[in-house]
Amino acid sequence: MDEPDRRTLWDGILPTDTLPKISSSWKTHIAHCLHSNHTRTLVLHAPWEHRLSRLADAIHQAHAMKRSTLVLTGEIARASWLKQQLSKLTGIQITLAHPSSQSDRWPQGQGLTPLVVVGTRSAIFSPLQSMGLIWVEGEEDPALKEPQEPRYHAREVAGLRAKSERALVVLASAHPSLESRFNTEAELHHVPQEVALQPTIELVDLRNESARTLLSHTLIRAMHDALQGHVKILLFLNRKGYAGTLACRDCGWVPRCDSCIVPLTYYREAGRLTCRYCGKADRLPDLCPSCRTPRMSPVGGGTERVEAEVRRVFPQANVARLDGDTLRRSASAHALWEGVKSGAWDILIGTQALFGGEPLPRYGLVGILQADSGLHVSDFRAAERTYHLLVDAADLASPASTGGRVIIQTRLPTHYTVQALLSGHPHQFYDEEFAARRLLHYPPVCRLADLSVTGKDSRIVEEAAKRWGAELEQNADGQEPLMVLGPVPAIRRLPKGRQQYRLLVKGTDRTTLSRRIHDSVQNMERKYRKGQIKFLIDIDPVENG
Repeated sequence: MDEPDRRTLWDGILPTDTLPKISSSWKTHIAHCLHSNHTRTLVLHAPWEHRLSRLADAIHQAHAMKRSTLVLTGEIARASWLKQQLSKLTGIQITLAHPSSQSDRWPQGQGLTPLVVVGTRSAIFSPLQSMGLIWVEGEEDPALKEPQEPRYHAREVAGLRAKSERALVVLASAHPSLESRFNTEAELHHVPQEVALQPTIELVDLRNESARTLLSHTLIRAMHDALQGHVKILLFLNRKGYAGTLACRDCGWVPRCDSCIVPLTYYREAGRLTCRYCGKADRLPDLCPSCRTPRMSPVGGGTERVEAEVRRVFPQANVARLDGDTLRRSASAHALWEGVKSGAWDILIGTQALFGGEPLPRYGLVGILQADSGLHVSDFRAAERTYHLLVDAADLASPASTGGRVIIQTRLPTHYTVQALLSGHPHQFYDEEFAARRLLHYPPVCRLADLSVTGKDSRIVEEAAKRWGAELEQNADGQEPLMVLGPVPAIRRLPKGRQQYRLLVKGTDRTTLSRRIHDSVQNMERKYRKGQIKFLIDIDPVENG
């Protein structure tokens, strides 16, 4: 696909002739699955253009059989874009379902007319008749999991609903989750990116640069050449703020949140330190509270610091920053996105906020500033999420045939997330990551439950958490053994006066794990006075930081 075709995305509707052709074998297979009247699950690992063309065709086939289609995605911006594209591609009326959306009225009196509904996670409960197809677009997106009670994952509910209605489920993504990729009950279909559309990918080892380097010499030269040739530049760093935190250069003291313990993020523009968990803000210290010296320096770089550095090195360039802070106000967010659409910015600096809506136009140069930064998060999915972000960022580069380049800066050049991107072989990442999960006994090898105990009395909360963990570890005859980690104090801030301890429980079978936890929490609630202690359960959590 050439550059002009990419820009037509921002004209509102993607021209049908820019989408790749669908193989007859795929069409036949979808028809067979829809006709079989049995539940089938397909995992589609493919670039977004291929997913969109296959989705439009599957909707056509289901509609011709007078069966309804439900399309789920994590973000409302992506759902709105999909509705727009699918309406044009299929010629079928599409309904947008979202709790806060008033753009479409729910059709009354469906009768025998099949519907096509696109929406976010809650759309899985849409009252559709004759369900034939449930398509989960971006199935790995954490936004598909409801974080509040009742906690549910739309992908899991989609499977349950498909079983009850004998429908076809397609889990589609540019980088499927390990849970879907290694689902033994699903068929995997991989459509690799065409070689002609891939950019040139180069590696910069930051160990050969100074410790505080944000932009390597290689990247600065590439940016200079791009600006000289009027080529658009994207710099990706998934960390907002000016720096990770401040630190004393003499004694090493780091400012931390009193409630959450974690280091405070430094925002130079606002002149403040802020906790990324509870939002508590603090002023910048003039002196180190520990050794009383004025030698406080930024540690690590965020997008705000990148913007300052880019403006210093390239003062004539038109620069914009797109992250959670600049998108917080709707007016400025709208102006930012309009600038992206029109190509107003010479250099765009962004975080993962870039990937939540409709696909972006391609850039001649993509710089990934700290490819390994996400690997240091205390979450067993850290490598998987890092790989997803690297793939998404690299996918925004133009083909090598038109000069498209990706420059990856990292201090871990041999890590398999980086090497898999360099080689262009996803299986290199999936095989390594699955081996690590199997060794450490994490999903998809097992099922997880995140348990929390909250209350006002820290001593009672800790005692209840320990008792709950001990009860779950007891192996009665014929019961599956469970592995319990913790309890540990929660790092997230709670309302004033509340304390929380967390446990992580591993089991082999989801049904057995759920039943054991359900039985145990009933016992625990009988032992503690109502209102004194609260027990929270999250089966298959998606956030474990």
